[in-house]
Amino acid sequence: MIRKKRWMTGLLCSMMLACAVRTDTIFAAPSLSASADTGSVSEGDYVNVDVRIGDNPAISTLGATLNYDSSVLKYDSSTWNNGFSGNDMQMASDTGSEVNLSVVCDDSYAEDGTVVTVRFQAVKASSSIPVTLELRDMADADLAEISDCTVAGAVQAPQAAESDGENDMIDLENPEETSGIDIIDEEAGWEEPFQIDTTETTGEIEADSDSSAVVVQNVSDTGNGIQTEASAQSQSSGPDENYKTGIGLGSDVLIVGAAVFGILSLILAVRRRREDRS
Repeated sequence: MIRKKRWMTGLLCSMMLACAVRTDTIFAAPSLSASADTGSVSEGDYVNVDVRIGDNPAISTLGATLNYDSSVLKYDSSTWNNGFSGNDMQMASDTGSEVNLSVVCDDSYAEDGTVVTVRFQAVKASSSIPVTLELRDMADADLAEISDCTVAGAVQAPQAAESDGENDMIDLENPEETSGIDIIDEEAGWEEPFQIDTTETTGEIEADSDSSAVVVQNVSDTGNGIQTEASAQSQSSGPDENYKTGIGLGSDVLIVGAAVFGILSLILAVRRRREDRS
C-alpha cells in the first residue's frame, strides 16, 4: 500500500509540474476600434466607418456610440455583420450628432473583426473624418460586465503616401523648380565631398558587420569618363547569436523535465518493490 502511494505521488508531482509550465498563458483583453475607408471627403461624398472588435471573449451585449460633427457629416445607414443569428437584435439610432449602436445576442457572438459598418455622407468638404468612438457597455456570454476592454476613441483613416524621392522627375527646362534633386555639371568637375583621384585605379572594400558578403568597388579613369565596378564576394557568417543563449527552447524544456521526473519516480517505485520482495 505504501509503495502504491509513492508511485501515485511521483505521478501526481510530474503532472502538476507539467501543468505549471502552461500557467504563464496570458489572455488578451478585448479591444474596440473604428476605421474609415477614406481620410478626406468632398461635399456629397460617402465615407464608411467600420466598428471592429478584437480578442472577442464571446460577447452577449454591446453598446457603443459614434460621435460625429454634424456640420461636416450626416448619418446615412448601418450594415451589421452577417455573423449574427436571426434571433440577435441589432439597433442603430441617429440623434443628429451621434449614432447609438446596440447589440443583444440570443446566445453569444465570438467573431473578431467588423461588427457594424456605419455610412455617412459629407455635407461639406473636409480634410479629416470628424468621428470618434465611445463604448457604453459590454457583457460576456454569462452577462458579466467586461470592464477591461481597450477603446481607441479616434477613428483611424488611411494616410496619403509620401514621396520617397526615388521616382521624382526632373524638369530640364526649369530645373530651378525641381526641389530635393542635385544637378551635377560634368564640365565643372566633381565638387566636395565627391572628389575622386582618377590618376590610378583604386579599390575600396565595404563590409557590413551584419552581412555575409563583402563588396569590392573599383574606380578607374578610362579616358571617356569615370567608371565604377562592384563585385560581391561571399564571406562566411558568424555563429548564430542564439547558439550561446539557448533562446528558442521555450517552455518545452520544463515539459521534458517533468516527464523525466515522472519516469524516474516510477522506476524508483518499481525497484523498491523488487527489493522488498527479495
